[in-house]
Amino acid sequence: MSCKWVLRIKRNNVYKARLVARGFEQKPGIDYCETYAPIISMSSLRLVLTIIIQKNLEIYALDIKTAFLNGDRQETIYMEQPMGYNDNSGRLNCEACIFVRRSKQSEIFIVLYVDDLLIAGSDDSEVGIVIQLLRNEFEMSKAEVANEFLGISFEYIHSKLSLGQKAYVEKVLNKFRMADCKPSGTPLVPKSTSSDFVNGERFHGPYRELVGALLYLSMTTRPDILYSVNCLSQIQEQPTNSAWAGLKRILRYLKGTSEFQLLFCKSDSDNIMINVYVDADYWQIHMIQNLFLGTLFSLMIVL
Repeated sequence: MSCKWVLRIKRNNVYKARLVARGFEQKPGIDYCETYAPIISMSSLRLVLTIIIQKNLEIYALDIKTAFLNGDRQETIYMEQPMGYNDNSGRLNCEACIFVRRSKQSEIFIVLYVDDLLIAGSDDSEVGIVIQLLRNEFEMSKAEVANEFLGISFEYIHSKLSLGQKAYVEKVLNKFRMADCKPSGTPLVPKSTSSDFVNGERFHGPYRELVGALLYLSMTTRPDILYSVNCLSQIQEQPTNSAWAGLKRILRYLKGTSEFQLLFCKSDSDNIMINVYVDADYWQIHMIQNLFLGTLFSLMIVL
């Protein structure tokens, strides 16, 4: 298969060049069978963080270098040389990304997102042993007290943990040339529905790209834009100029609220309680193809 260079400027102006194989050229069932990478869901991550803050545990972040090179393959795969070199030859029912170790003296939580890990435990020495065991097997690029994970910033204040994505919001604003826009007080005009955006001239531009960026943000730390993004994501097949203006309004709302954070607070009670709320919006059935159904889960006092 062929390959390509992926060049990035990471946080703190760190330059990174990664050579990747173009695996999409492989044919399933011929070149490979079932394959996966462990990726924890954002809801599961928030659940674990709720338990961690409730138990007042310290969190550590780890990153495994070249994680995909540590596996053993049964197949033989050949890749072309990268550009610049001469070629003279012509999921389970449970969350599989959460690991818990309990003993009489302590308990340790590990969450996994491909090669990024969060480890928290009630005994720092036990956590240190686990980290060292991982170091014995894998080369780690970092193992430090966590202040960031997957681009989500962590801020500790007493028995509270705040999650924010200000840097991500600014990155999206810059990418879509909205860094200097005028902030909006709401993501969309109140009581807006997708039917308000289906008529008009067709928009030809990065509509899906912006919807994807906003969906990721809404599913991690900004549920306040979830309804608005969901509303505009329903017309991705034939987006209009008015729908694009709606997405830009969401960006203007984010411009004024980039410092908004999700707050995890420790409960006064040690009893773990889960509450579930469900609601459906049936009155819009005649206006759109899919009705709106919402579910809300809270663990202790955290959504």
